[in-house]
Amino acid sequence: MSRIRVECRHRYADGFDLHAAFESGDGVTALFGPSGSGKTTTLHILAGLLRPTAGRVLLGERVLLDTAAGLFVPPERRRIGLVFQDHLLFPHLSVRANLRYGLVRRPGRRIDLERAVEILELRQVLDRHPHTLSGGERQRAALGRAILRGPELLLLDEPLTALDEPLKERILSYLERVLAEWRIPTLFVSHDQADVRRLAEHVVVLEAGRVVDAGPTAATLDRAVILEMKSPPGPVNLLRVDGVQQVEGHWEGRVRGQRIQLPALAGAPDSAVFVQFLPSDVTLTCDTVAGLSVRNQLTGCVRDVILLPGRAFVAVDVGQLLWAEVTPEALRELGLRVDSLVTCLVKTSAMRILR
Repeated sequence: MSRIRVECRHRYADGFDLHAAFESGDGVTALFGPSGSGKTTTLHILAGLLRPTAGRVLLGERVLLDTAAGLFVPPERRRIGLVFQDHLLFPHLSVRANLRYGLVRRPGRRIDLERAVEILELRQVLDRHPHTLSGGERQRAALGRAILRGPELLLLDEPLTALDEPLKERILSYLERVLAEWRIPTLFVSHDQADVRRLAEHVVVLEAGRVVDAGPTAATLDRAVILEMKSPPGPVNLLRVDGVQQVEGHWEGRVRGQRIQLPALAGAPDSAVFVQFLPSDVTLTCDTVAGLSVRNQLTGCVRDVILLPGRAFVAVDVGQLLWAEVTPEALRELGLRVDSLVTCLVKTSAMRILR
């Protein structure tokens, strides 16, 4: 059953016209698209912060909005938790009081305050006020207040955008903990492919106010960023690496049993890490190679070949799906087609670690 169903139109005075129609389920769904595509407007309609020109919104069996029937449920009665990228904590209240505000303002499921404090590691800042907190502490406090309302749906509006990379990685890990602990259906806005691939099970792709695609994250996002968007950025590779350890002075792990050498880490991670790199960082060969400075050679089977003017994208299953970008000439010379066996060469220096 769909957790949320949306069919809305909204037109701004400057001429921007949003037409959002999609459904999402009980897991994590991303609203993905470039700046100005209508992602935040859609989120504000769902939260009740914006009345659209026309449309209907259902949360489960509850109708939150039906312009034709003159029905509009105000934000405080929607049982929706909302986290903005600029946090919006009450500045005159301590972290503890901000969290308790979430408790007294919700009619839905009960979330234990002590458990939320533990999961988000907020105990050391409970008696401090927002202006004394770091960006990451404010984000965690805002997330805690939102989940303590016991929402039926959690909305995250670009929660990682204003953060530098190390802080972003820490907040991502907290988000993953929250989603695993309470299984709250979540809709989050992002223009970052890596964040979407890491967190979301489904994605809705928006461009210029229209939904251009929707479905399971990997296949839908790959299709959209290669073929369907007006200015397709191309895919980003994100591989999960397990069993990370230091071996003879370097770090390495496994991608579904295949060894992969990693950039330097500050210390041993207590769980899997993710590595991000571009399709243009991948070299393909059909032969076994030796004597190369490239440390990583992942063997797999071609699952898709997409030929575009001047370039081609090749999807390779190495235990996880990996994209390579090659020239049409290289594609022909290698004779690549679906089910071809290939080796993917990736320089360690091209990888970025996401923990």
